[in-house]
Amino acid sequence: MEALVVFVVGFFIVATATTLLKRTGSGEHAGVVFSLQVSLLFLVANLSLWHECSVGTIVASGLASVLGWYVADKPSHSALAVFVGRYRLALFLLSMFGIALLVLVAIPITTFLTSPGELGIHLDRLLKVNVRDVMVIVYSAAFIYLLAAVPGLRAAMAVVATGAFFLGWMYAFVLPFGYPMLTGLAFEQLARPLQDILLRSAMDLVVVLAVAFALRYCWLRFGSRSVLGAVMMANVSIALAVGFSASRDQVGLAGDINETPTHSRPMVFSRTQPNTLFIFLDRFMGSHVESALKDEPQLADRLSGFTWYPRSVSAGENSIAGVHPLMGGYDYLPVEMNARGRPLKDLSVEAFSILPRNFAQKGYRTNVVNPRGLGFTMMGDCSFLNWDGVVCSHIPAGVSRQKAQQMGFPVHALAEANYANLLSLLGAMRVAPYAMKEAIYAKGPWQPFLDHSAGTTFREWAELDSLKDLTVVDDAAPAFNVITNILPHEPYYMGLDCLPKATQLNVSTEELQKLGHKSLFSLQHANTARCALRLVAQYLDHLKEAGVYDQTTIVIASDHGIVGSVQDSSSRAVAGGATDNTYVSVRPLVMVKDAGAKGAMKVSETFMPNAEVPIILCRSIGGCINPYLDNKPIATDGRDDPFPVSLVPWQFSLQKPDAFVVRKQLMLTGKDPFNREGWSSSAP
Repeated sequence: MEALVVFVVGFFIVATATTLLKRTGSGEHAGVVFSLQVSLLFLVANLSLWHECSVGTIVASGLASVLGWYVADKPSHSALAVFVGRYRLALFLLSMFGIALLVLVAIPITTFLTSPGELGIHLDRLLKVNVRDVMVIVYSAAFIYLLAAVPGLRAAMAVVATGAFFLGWMYAFVLPFGYPMLTGLAFEQLARPLQDILLRSAMDLVVVLAVAFALRYCWLRFGSRSVLGAVMMANVSIALAVGFSASRDQVGLAGDINETPTHSRPMVFSRTQPNTLFIFLDRFMGSHVESALKDEPQLADRLSGFTWYPRSVSAGENSIAGVHPLMGGYDYLPVEMNARGRPLKDLSVEAFSILPRNFAQKGYRTNVVNPRGLGFTMMGDCSFLNWDGVVCSHIPAGVSRQKAQQMGFPVHALAEANYANLLSLLGAMRVAPYAMKEAIYAKGPWQPFLDHSAGTTFREWAELDSLKDLTVVDDAAPAFNVITNILPHEPYYMGLDCLPKATQLNVSTEELQKLGHKSLFSLQHANTARCALRLVAQYLDHLKEAGVYDQTTIVIASDHGIVGSVQDSSSRAVAGGATDNTYVSVRPLVMVKDAGAKGAMKVSETFMPNAEVPIILCRSIGGCINPYLDNKPIATDGRDDPFPVSLVPWQFSLQKPDAFVVRKQLMLTGKDPFNREGWSSSAP
C-alpha cells in the first residue's frame, strides 16, 4: 500500500512539475530546466525513502518519475527514443545489473572481508545467494521493460537507470562513506549534528547535478554506443574486483566463527609455582580508571598490589595499530612494521607469537583465550599458535547462553539469511547519496542487528563474569594465561547497575550533565569501563580465594583509547590541556601487579606506553627474546622521544599487503601524553 501511495504522489509531482517546466524548456533556459528536472527526480526518490525505507517504495518512486516525466512531455521522449536508439535495452539492463552487483555483491563482499568478526555466514553462501538475487533483479527489470511498450518510455528508463548506476558508482568508490565503523552488527552510536546532515544533503545536489551534466555531455558528444561501452567497462571492473577479493588470500577474512577451537575451562593456575596473567580489555580508555575509582573507591583495595600508569600512550587509535605493540613490543609499532617491508599478516602473527613462545619454552603451561586480531583476523585464528605447551582457544558460546537462560535475557540468534540481508542493507547504504544514506540509517530495518548487538554486549559481560568458572587451579607447572575481552568496545547495552540490558542505555540531558558527560556515547563508554574493571576485580577476588593471587604477575591493559565524541575530563588531562578526542583515542589502560606485591592500588606517573606490556610480563621469566629478529631481546629500546603514533584505517583490507596506510603521523615529545604542547602532527 505504501508503495502505491508513493507511486501516485510521485507521479503527480513529477507530471505537474514537468508540465510547468516544459513552458520554459527551450533555448537559453535548457540547462536550467535540465537541472530542475534532475533535482526533481532526486527529491522524489529521497522523499519516498523517508516516507518508507523499503525496496518497494524506491522502485515505485523510480517508475512514478519515469512515467510522470513521459506523460507530461511525450514529444521530447519520442526524440529521446531516436537519440538513444537501439541501445536502450542494453543500457537499461546493464545499468540495473551494475546497481544490483554493487549493492548485493561488491559492497557486501568488501564488508564481509573487513567485518568485525560477527558475521556468521560463509563467503560461498553469500556469493551464491546474492548473485542469484542479482539475476532476479535483472530478470524483473527486463519484465518491466517489456511492459513499457512505448519506445520513449523505454528510453527514459534507460537514461534514468544509467544515471543512477554512475551516481551509485561515484558514492561507492569515490566519495567517503561518512558514517562510523560497525561495532558488533550496528554502527557506532555517534551523534550526527543536524548541520552536517544538511551540508551533506547540499553536497548531494551538487554531486547529482555534476554526474547528470557529465553524462549528458558524454551522451551528446560521443553517442549511446560509447555510453554503453562505459557501462560495460564499469561492470567488468566491478566483477573483476569482486572475483579478485573473493579469491585472493585476503587479510581480515572473518571466516567461520563456529569452527574456532573452544575449551570448557581454558584458564589454569598453579598453587605451588609462579603464574602470569594478561587481561586485554579492548578499547578501555585509561583515564576511566580515575572516574571508576571515584565512583567505587573500594576498587583500590580489591586491586591490591596493582600500580596504575595513567601516562600511557598507544601506537594508534584502533586495534590494528595498537594491538601488535601490545603483544610484541616496540618492534611492532606501525612505523617499525612498515620499515621491515614484509607481509603485514606475517608480522601480525609474529607479534602474537612472542609471549606464548617465550613462556612455553620456559616450561609454562600457556593458554591464549579469545585472541582477537591473531593472523590479521578479527576473531583470531588459533592455528597460528599450534605449538607444544601452547593451548589457543575461544570461550564456548554455551557460557553466555547459560547465563542468558539464568537471567531470562533474550539472545537473538541470526540465521545466515539475516547476515546476508545486513550486508545487502550496507551495500544499499554505501551506494546511496548522503540524504538517502541518512534515511536508511534512521528508518532502515536494523532492529534484528541491534538486538544481536545487545547479545554481543551480553556475551562479553557473561564471559568476564564467568572467568572463575573457566579457571582450573592445581599444583602442577607454572602457567601463563592471556585472555582478550571486548566489553569496553561494546558499551551501548550496559546498564548503570553493570548488568547488560536488551535496550540501549539512555538518560536525559539533565542526568547526562549531572553525571559529567557531554554525550551519551561518552557516558556509555565510561560506565562500561567501570563495569569491566569491577568484573576483573571480581575475578581477582576469586584468585585470592583460590590461593594463587600472591604468586601471580598480572597485567591489565588495552590496545588504544576511544575514537568518537569523548573528551577526557580527568585531572591530568585537564591540567595538561590534552582533553580532545585526538588524545583520548590513543590513551590506553596499563595496570601492573608484580608477584608478591601488596597494599592498595598505587599510581605511578612514569611514562608507560602500552608497548611496554610484553617487557613487564617477561620479567617474570627473566626476559623474552624475539626469535624472528635474531633472538633480539624484548626491551625498552623503542621508548623513543619523540614517540610515534600512527593513525591508520581500522580495516585490515585497507592496508597495503606489506605496510600500514598511515593517514596521519602524530609525535609525542617530552614523554607526557597529557601535555598538549608535547604533541605535533605531520603528513606520513
